[in-house]
Amino acid sequence: MWRKCTLTLLVVAFCGANLPVMAADWRCGADIIAGDAQTLLSTDRGSVWHDVQLNIEAVDAFTAAELPGKSFRLADIAFVPGYEDAGRVWLEQASANKVSITPLTERPDFLGRIPVRIEDQVFGDWRVELLAAGLAMLVPESGQDVSELIRIEDTAIKNQSGIWSDLGPETAYYVRAHDTGAENIPTARDAIGRFAVIDGTIRSIEHQEWRSYLNFGSNWREDFTIALDATVRDVVANGEDFQDILQDWVGQEIRVRGVIENRGGPYIALENPFWLCLARSSRAQ
Repeated sequence: MWRKCTLTLLVVAFCGANLPVMAADWRCGADIIAGDAQTLLSTDRGSVWHDVQLNIEAVDAFTAAELPGKSFRLADIAFVPGYEDAGRVWLEQASANKVSITPLTERPDFLGRIPVRIEDQVFGDWRVELLAAGLAMLVPESGQDVSELIRIEDTAIKNQSGIWSDLGPETAYYVRAHDTGAENIPTARDAIGRFAVIDGTIRSIEHQEWRSYLNFGSNWREDFTIALDATVRDVVANGEDFQDILQDWVGQEIRVRGVIENRGGPYIALENPFWLCLARSSRAQ
């Protein structure tokens, strides 16, 4: 059985087998990794710049006269087609205030932009405001604790704010793993070819030497599947037996982000453990 997909940050959708779990009920990223996973949280930061006046070149490219030769973008979030103009309007308004810039990694991305957190005395963390308004979506990348951002995004999804108000099968940023017959919300199959945030309940798990498959239906050839390669699987197990760790996930509700491809059925290959969440249950308390 061979099923593989690549991940991009271009377009996102969201799906689930049931109504979305409230953000306070999710464990994500380092919180789902066995044992003490705090060492996975990144502390790789550069100097903090204060009282900076930003220039908004694009929704994902900022400069400042005080910092020549540097380019920035907001870490851990992405803007999506159809909402970039609204996002830029918000950024232009916020940039009237002087800000503090905190690099969340010293390594620029492939376009030379430094992923940062931007804060000011009016709006606080810009990412929080953009996520709350549904003008951007969460794409964890920095290795920082994103529990607050998860909570904020969940509220926006629940309230159908901004991007989350689109429920069209071909354009929705919110879909489900399967059709539950409720609210006419699209499914993972509708979102094939798009980056997606997906909710569903794991029905079974199949292990192979280099990969484990999390199956969300009785027929893996047609139903939604998440694939964890050996590297991600070992990170999640954190030195413990991965089969024991993953078996405890069966029957739990999962939230995952990634590009949905068609490998017989809708399929995501998870490459970043911070893109996976488990709904809290009595087993997880």
